[in-house]
Amino acid sequence: MGDFAIPNNQREFRCEHCEGKILIPKDLPPTTGPCPHCGGAITSPVPEEPWPAPVETAVPVVVPAPVSPPEPARMDDSRRIELPAKGEISERNRPKRAHVEPPAQPRRSGLVPAMLVLLVFALIGGAIVIMASKELGKNVASPIAPGSAGDPQAREANYIRLGWQKDAREALEGYMAATTVEGKLPFILRPDELRGKIEDFYGGGAILDADTPAAGFSVYDLTEEDRRRGLFLMIYDQPPQFEMKEFFRPLAPMEVQYGVDEADLLLSTVSRAKNFEMDPLRVQAFFKRTPQGLKLDWEIFAQTKYRTFLNFTELPEAGASGIFRVFVAEDVPPKGAAPAGTRTYRLTDPANLGDSARVVVKVDSEAGQALSPINWLGTQETRPITKTATVELKWAAGQDSAELEISRFLCWEFLGLGGDPAAASSK
Repeated sequence: MGDFAIPNNQREFRCEHCEGKILIPKDLPPTTGPCPHCGGAITSPVPEEPWPAPVETAVPVVVPAPVSPPEPARMDDSRRIELPAKGEISERNRPKRAHVEPPAQPRRSGLVPAMLVLLVFALIGGAIVIMASKELGKNVASPIAPGSAGDPQAREANYIRLGWQKDAREALEGYMAATTVEGKLPFILRPDELRGKIEDFYGGGAILDADTPAAGFSVYDLTEEDRRRGLFLMIYDQPPQFEMKEFFRPLAPMEVQYGVDEADLLLSTVSRAKNFEMDPLRVQAFFKRTPQGLKLDWEIFAQTKYRTFLNFTELPEAGASGIFRVFVAEDVPPKGAAPAGTRTYRLTDPANLGDSARVVVKVDSEAGQALSPINWLGTQETRPITKTATVELKWAAGQDSAELEISRFLCWEFLGLGGDPAAASSK
């Protein structure tokens, strides 16, 4: 294209990159934009006439193509912009951040349904918890009955259920801590009556009960009827143990281990683990409620701890006698056939069930008549009837050896706890 005349309202300048001619309005202030010929960034020169104060904006001005537009209208002062010098950007001409509308606040009316839903869930959860606690608590009563502070019946019910345990443990700890007869008497039943018997039993030496500490006793729940009568029970149960300092078993030869040879009598005896096993220790601590509090029944305690029943029945001594609390049931005769007019009964220690003995009793004797309610052999009963009783045993002199017999039937139940000799003799 050839050269053309420059209009009066425009002026000319050249691109600093490609030397191309560019026409711009005469009153155009310095403006940066792309070259219409090469696309490079160029800035228009300062106009010869003064220019009004710039207005803050960041809108770039695109240089129009070199055409002959009609006379532009005078720009309004509010739309004029200020172009900075080349390489310099004014803070006022930097792009403004887009205005972000804040998130719309939820309407208050939407909170009401949500709160109602949460309230419904809370009510349902509370109902479930209440129902579950009722179901779980059907078989577990509250340790402290409601209104027990002013209700004697409620206090009594709470005591026979749980309250007695604290008193029993305190009495047991006091008894165990004492090492003399005088120190133990305040914690037992009938102390004045048993003083001489206890002194003879221990022989006047120090009494050490460290092998059965009070903390090792656990609660045993008797029937509610027994507990209402003021009878309570705690049990010490220690399984068989090995005395490690004495437990040195010899090693058997390979031939014996693999069954080629049999062990001789000495090896089989010293290598048998049962020979080094300590006997189990089971003790019954019965307590009876008295006006002075719970008291320990020493006779059952000593019988079960020191296994006096086993010692008496396994070591025959003509003329020896003793009173024992036992389980009694009718048993088969020791030789398959009992003498005419007799029945056989098995007596068992209440704590150590392996300690038992069979006794032949004449049917027409006082003991035989007292024991007749538990007879089951030859009757319509199909199983033995076992009851607790207190009896006096005696080793009577026989033709060949001493024979164990029941010299006196004292009472059903344990004497000193629930048994009454007068009631037994009246039946």
